[in-house]
Amino acid sequence: MTLRIGISGSYGGMNLGDEAILEGILSQLRATVPAEVTVFSKNPEDTLAGHNVEHAISTRSRTRREMIPEIQKLDLFILGGGGILYDRDAEEYLREATIANELGIPVILYAISAGPLTTQDSRRAVQAALNVSPAPAITVRDRLGYRLPH
Repeated sequence: MTLRIGISGSYGGMNLGDEAILEGILSQLRATVPAEVTVFSKNPEDTLAGHNVEHAISTRSRTRREMIPEIQKLDLFILGGGGILYDRDAEEYLREATIANELGIPVILYAISAGPLTTQDSRRAVQAALNVSPAPAITVRDRLGYRLPH
């Protein structure tokens, strides 16, 4: 059985480190399970050209409503990795994970670093995305991620 897996993070050619994280996730997936992968990207053309993935979807050009049918197709949603949950952009990065949670699609946060989360809005967004049932599987990038205040 081929799993339909969505991956979202800071992808799309903006940062070589983030692209390396995506490549690491993809290589582990490909070595473990048969997968059809969709990357939610800031630059889908760059993602398709640079990575062995079946689909890449723009996170910038689609509304929340337009993302729902894309996420409904998935068996698993992965958000990660790196330092993407911080005050300015936490809500943006959590949008697809929140939709997956609402649709009952399992969510994994992979090698995530969080903080600083000093504003109430960003803390609420992270809390709402992570305090769901069933709880998402979460791995953190560093020890400080474990101690994020709530």
